[in-house]
Amino acid sequence: MLIRDYKGKDTYKTLGLKRGKAAIKHRTSSKKTVKVCVWAGLFALVAIVNYLVFVHLGPFGKTEITIGPILRENRKPLTFEEWFDKGNKLSEEGDLAGAAHAYTQAIALSPENTRTYFNRGAVYITLGEYEKAVEDFNTVISRQGDYAEAYYNRGRAYFRSGLYDHAIQDCGQALLLDSQLAPAHVIRGMAYQAKGSVDSAKRDFHKGCELGDGDACRAYQQMASGTGAAP
Repeated sequence: MLIRDYKGKDTYKTLGLKRGKAAIKHRTSSKKTVKVCVWAGLFALVAIVNYLVFVHLGPFGKTEITIGPILRENRKPLTFEEWFDKGNKLSEEGDLAGAAHAYTQAIALSPENTRTYFNRGAVYITLGEYEKAVEDFNTVISRQGDYAEAYYNRGRAYFRSGLYDHAIQDCGQALLLDSQLAPAHVIRGMAYQAKGSVDSAKRDFHKGCELGDGDACRAYQQMASGTGAAP
C-alpha cells in the first residue's frame, strides 16, 4: 500500500524505517521491563520466605525441639496405664465426669482389670449414677468374690437407691469378709434406721464407733439423744 505525506511525496520508505526503529525501541523497552519485574518478584519472594521462616516459625532447631515432641505425643494413643492414672488424677481433682470417661477408656483397652471397674463404680456413686455403680461392682464381685470393699460399695449404691434390704445384705457380707470394715456398719445402720429397725441401727452405729468411725459415733450419739441420725 502506498502512503503519501502531506506534500504528496512517497513516504513508504521513510515511514517503514521509522516504524522499524520504533519497534526495536519498543522491544528493548519491553525486555527491560520484564527483567525489572522478574528481579522484583524474586526479591519479594525471598523476603516473604525469610519472614515466614524467621518470624513465624523461628529457628529450625527450636522448631524441631518444641513442636516435634508435641506432634508425636498427639499422634500416640494413650495406654491403659495412662488412662487409668488419668482417671485417678481427675477423680482427686474433683472432675468426676472426666474420671469416669478416663476409666471407661482404660476398660476398653484392658477389660480384664478389675480395679478399673471398682474405681469407676466409686465415681458413679458420687455422681449419683447408682445403677451404673451397681453394674461395675457386680463385675468386680463376679471376678473377686472375697472383695469386702466391693460388697460394701455396692451396698452403698443400693442404699442411695433406696434398696435397703440389698444394702443390709451386702454390708453384712462385707463384714463377714472383713469385720474391721467400719463404714459397712454405718451404711447398714442407716439402712436399718430407714426401715425403722432402731435397735439394729444402734448396734451397728455403736460397733462402727468402737472401730473408730466418726460418722458412726455421731449417728449413735444422735440416736441415743433422740435426734435421729444422718451421717
